[in-house]
Amino acid sequence: MRRTVAAIAGDFGPAYMRRQTAAEEPPTELWEALASRGFLGVNLPERYGGGGLGMSALAAVAEEISAAGCSLLLIVVSPAIVGSILVRHGTEEQREQWLPGIAAGTTRVAFAITEPDAGSNSHDIATKATREGNGYRLKGTKYFISGHDEAENVLVVANSGAAAEGGRSRLSLFVVPTKTEGLTATRIPVEIQSPEKQFTLFFDDVFVEADRLIGEEGSGLKQEAVGYRLSALGKDRG
Repeated sequence: MRRTVAAIAGDFGPAYMRRQTAAEEPPTELWEALASRGFLGVNLPERYGGGGLGMSALAAVAEEISAAGCSLLLIVVSPAIVGSILVRHGTEEQREQWLPGIAAGTTRVAFAITEPDAGSNSHDIATKATREGNGYRLKGTKYFISGHDEAENVLVVANSGAAAEGGRSRLSLFVVPTKTEGLTATRIPVEIQSPEKQFTLFFDDVFVEADRLIGEEGSGLKQEAVGYRLSALGKDRG
């Protein structure tokens, strides 16, 4: 697997990344070349189109991409963090809806947790999710969100209400379409030279259906911690 990934990424190399950076375009051709061979979903369960090899295999893929002088930022987010969360906490319907596309590389999902006044400290998240009818209204701001321009959806961590007296806020996770009404994105200028971009996301009373809530309402802290832990340690086998 490492030899094949290295050969694919080696056909692109640093020169390709420099061209994409100069053109301000994502490394789409590299993504598609790896996706066509099934390497972007090696960590996900086979029953959803993945390789069933766990996070260690995906980490190996990422290492070989980097060794070839390339980068795919969304590989850390879409199949790693979001994929792991969906496998562990999504309903069967949600897994069937999103995991095959993530495994195939045809569906990209960004991850929105960091905020201007909280960073990635989950306990200080201010973006609110309020119940309304058959769904939720999201209002707030996310900061330094990677790959929003490439993704069809973004997994959003939101504060869905106060916990018991003296406790911390209850967080929930929602899969939000990037083109949904009320969600706007502003690019953040950064010093690093990379084809992948960073954004501030503004949620202005964005409505999402209840079936886009991942797991139980209020259990998002545990769920996003699972995604971070598995993507960092590379120990999950799907």
